[in-house]
Amino acid sequence: MAEEYLVLTAVGTDRPGIVADLTALLAERGANVADSRMAVLGGEFALMMLVSAEASGLGAVREDVAALAERLGLQLLVKGTRSPAEHRAGRVRSYEIRVHALDHPGIVHAVTESLRELGGNVVALDTTAYEAAVTGAPLFEMRLTADLPPDVTAARLREALSQVSDAANADVEVQPT
Repeated sequence: MAEEYLVLTAVGTDRPGIVADLTALLAERGANVADSRMAVLGGEFALMMLVSAEASGLGAVREDVAALAERLGLQLLVKGTRSPAEHRAGRVRSYEIRVHALDHPGIVHAVTESLRELGGNVVALDTTAYEAAVTGAPLFEMRLTADLPPDVTAARLREALSQVSDAANADVEVQPT
């Protein structure tokens, strides 16, 4: 039997037990959590999850997850997708990018626009704004993984991001993964 994939996205008021309830249902249906991101943003719990299962069982997973989400008070989006390996085929250069700066609007846009201009695709992105320990200054950190076309070298990527670094007064680090 063929394995297929669903992306589950859910948002709702944070409370203990949401993840346990969702993953219990998936495990009972023979579905696997292949990849996930979860966070509390403000007072809201947000979840993105890639679920894999035999094609024959995905219909029941969709229905049962929707019913559970309603009981939990979650807004839910369920969408079929392809395997991660199939999606990333042909994008052979992967990089990790870290950015540190004083927090101000536009940093994420500047970095992602530079990647777009190079034909890059953001695979993962995490940002955090926090206060400096001694001064209380607003600081920003971004961790990003991007896939780029094979002809984009690390040197070319660093050059493009150095312009962002200069304009945003940010430290930008690039490492192949």
